[in-house]
Amino acid sequence: MKTAFVCLTIALLAGCSAPANSRRAAGIAKKESGRLAAPSQRLSSFGQFELKPMELSAAIQEHQEKVKVAQEFEDKLRTRLLPLLQQWQAQEGSPRTGGTLSIQPKLTEFYIASAGMRFVGGGYVRPTNIEMDLELTDATAGTIIANPHIMRSAGQGASFRSSDRAQMDYAVEIAYQYLVDNYKK
Repeated sequence: MKTAFVCLTIALLAGCSAPANSRRAAGIAKKESGRLAAPSQRLSSFGQFELKPMELSAAIQEHQEKVKVAQEFEDKLRTRLLPLLQQWQAQEGSPRTGGTLSIQPKLTEFYIASAGMRFVGGGYVRPTNIEMDLELTDATAGTIIANPHIMRSAGQGASFRSSDRAQMDYAVEIAYQYLVDNYKK
């Protein structure tokens, strides 16, 4: 009975924290997006939008476990960004050059501690670290208009797997917010 109560309490707390976590991610994304250099062209001036598959650095490709978790990260990024790009594509009446904006995510650094490592080592385990370049190219002209570098780290002493995994959500939200912020400008 006591075990069932503890499990139910944990499940309820995890469920109740989801909206708070999404609000927190949105707040962090807004702040971090504002620190990144704006593109040399307004994103709303493009007529077509494409999201290329994520490129992985050689260091990431050397480790099959990193590649597997990087795929999960790419899936989250695509799930968040594709509806936005489709929405932009469907808009009519905006001043557009008709060119294509190509978005190329490049994962340069990626480390997320496994649940076992975090459980055993706690704060002594290397901190979670995600670094990604989000290269925006005017595909028609072949020029890079922006290349913001997005970084997230759980920091030393992260004790729960959720805080490690949350860094992926934060990085995705920063990329999303950067695009939204620079579409309006």
